[in-house]
Amino acid sequence: PEKVTNAGLVLVTSNRGLCGAYNTFVMKRALKRTLELNAQGIVPKLICIGKKSLIQLRTRWEVAGAKYNNTGIWFGMPDSITSATASEISDSIRNIFLSGDVDKVEIIYAKFFSLVKNEPTVRSMLPLTPTGIEDPEDETFRVTTEYGKLKVEREKVKAPKAREIENDVIFDQEPAVILNSMLPLYLNSQLVSILYDAQASELSSRMTAMKAATDNAGELVKALTSVFNKKRQAGITAEICEISAGASCIDTEMSPLGPDLGLEDNEDSVLPDLLQELEFGSLPEFPPVISDALLASEATEPEMTFENMYGEQMD
Repeated sequence: PEKVTNAGLVLVTSNRGLCGAYNTFVMKRALKRTLELNAQGIVPKLICIGKKSLIQLRTRWEVAGAKYNNTGIWFGMPDSITSATASEISDSIRNIFLSGDVDKVEIIYAKFFSLVKNEPTVRSMLPLTPTGIEDPEDETFRVTTEYGKLKVEREKVKAPKAREIENDVIFDQEPAVILNSMLPLYLNSQLVSILYDAQASELSSRMTAMKAATDNAGELVKALTSVFNKKRQAGITAEICEISAGASCIDTEMSPLGPDLGLEDNEDSVLPDLLQELEFGSLPEFPPVISDALLASEATEPEMTFENMYGEQMD
């Protein structure tokens, strides 16, 4: 049609999370495209591939006020992409286009560039134009390893040149019939390529996210281990301080007779300490005063002399 009044959008996301911002970037690009179509008075019809697209439709899109029509056509993102799976999806896309529900079908997916880069891309799938069917950016790639690290080998695919058909060639069927049988195959092959591109972007995003999570977890373990060791060392130090303080308190509680002599103490070594204590006033300068009762008790006791002890025996 010369003027597009109805458009269909095919959203390609993943079934699972833990792949960084892969699904968020794809849905943001789809939301931007939807708002652009709303500004032109077009309410797009959506076909979803992957569970994450359905979840974000109920959250991000409704908050943004985007107008869309969910067709209810949903496919899970296959873990292993096959031609049969792609054919089922392409049949649904072709049916809504041939039925006249939409005049144009666009697919939004994450185009794979490298292991650390993928970009949300909008690509027109239907209608097919006679020129520009080949994508000049088409390329093949494969993931290999080099020196223990992942590496992507890429190869550009050039558009094949058209062959000149001789005038005397006779077609077994009408050209229109042949074209109608070839276009679904072409659409299916394009969808297989897009699904492989999206899956490569998802896996690379998941690998990057898991590596970042592993590195963050390692740093967190180191930080928490350091904090635990500091707390443990502080507890041990506090216990040692308490034990030392208790031992010091026991050492300072001296008996009235003074501390016990050590193994190396004798009269010569104790005398300078005694004189020093007398000089600085730690010991009284004079002996304590003896009470009268103590003197009276000592006076009543007989003096122990030789005569008192052995006089009676001699008599």
